[in-house]
Amino acid sequence: MSSSINQNEPQVPPPAAELRNLKIDGLIDGDVDARSITVLEGARIEGDVGADSIIIHGVVRGVIRAAAIAVKKTARVEGELRYQTLTIDTGARVEARCVPS
Repeated sequence: MSSSINQNEPQVPPPAAELRNLKIDGLIDGDVDARSITVLEGARIEGDVGADSIIIHGVVRGVIRAAAIAVKKTARVEGELRYQTLTIDTGARVEARCVPS
């Protein structure tokens, strides 16, 4: 199941069991888990994020856990990154503890 969240009011995401591929284009106040997550430019998550693959163009504040994390040039990340593969584009703002697994 693919899903997207694109409202400007803070949202609580659906249960992880319902999500495979999630695109976020809004504000999330809470934890997010899915198979793959894309945080679009202008989107923001205030909470922990877990997935096999995470691509961040927006803002994430919390613990991010994934096999592969890609932090794009428009992204801002604060907290902790736990990963197997980490890519950070030039211009991205990362203020996080980086923990390879």
